[in-house]
Amino acid sequence: MNDPTGANIAQAAPDALADKAELPWARMMVLAMLAGMFIGFGSIAFLIVQANAYPMTGGAQLLSGAAFSVGLILVMLTGAELFTGNTMFTLPAAMHRLTGRRLFTAWVVAWTGNLVGSVVLAALFTAAGGLEGLEGHVGEAAVRVAQDKLDKAPVTIFASGVLANILVCLAVWMAMSAGSIPAKILAIIGPVTIFVAAGFEHSVANMSLIPIGLMAGMSGGTVAIASNLVVSTIGNIAGGSLVSLSLGVGHGQSLSGNDHE
Repeated sequence: MNDPTGANIAQAAPDALADKAELPWARMMVLAMLAGMFIGFGSIAFLIVQANAYPMTGGAQLLSGAAFSVGLILVMLTGAELFTGNTMFTLPAAMHRLTGRRLFTAWVVAWTGNLVGSVVLAALFTAAGGLEGLEGHVGEAAVRVAQDKLDKAPVTIFASGVLANILVCLAVWMAMSAGSIPAKILAIIGPVTIFVAAGFEHSVANMSLIPIGLMAGMSGGTVAIASNLVVSTIGNIAGGSLVSLSLGVGHGQSLSGNDHE
């Protein structure tokens, strides 16, 4: 996009998002598995910083967030399919450019693929001895981070999930319009740094952080794990939908499918 103003981004976004949702299922699954692994690499970078800087300070939290942003950078630059970014499919669906059935199925495929890729990455990281890094402090950080996530109340997870995906989808929205690789990277780093540093709940990040914590020795119940993933997913859907619908309508997109001035 040569003129990435707010209105031009909003004009191009519905078709771009609808095209992503119409990918063949097999391709979407493969790309979703890759996205889960890429976000998992961000989780690893995050844990390495956490292991080096405990007890945490505000500066260390911001550095952790910046380290995690490598995950979304990899996703955006390779065209992988990330569920949390794809929550913005609600915009073309609301504009009748995407059916509700296709929307829901695309979400299920992306979410499932992200989970598979995340768990595979967590297992490979553990098998490679990653938890023993920095004299075992990486494993300690993994347990601490994962346990903190499982200890949160559902209402906290939901609100945190909304905020996390507002920031993630703002990063994706801006990166979609960026005309160069450096511009895409800069668009991503700021919002991702904020959501990670604040400890907000991102369902796909949790798909790697919680398994890594379990493999490091954390004792987590199945109900608590499922609750975190389900509630954070619902919160992420709400946050992503809010971003796409608000920016679309705010810049003149009609939910009837007819643009207006």
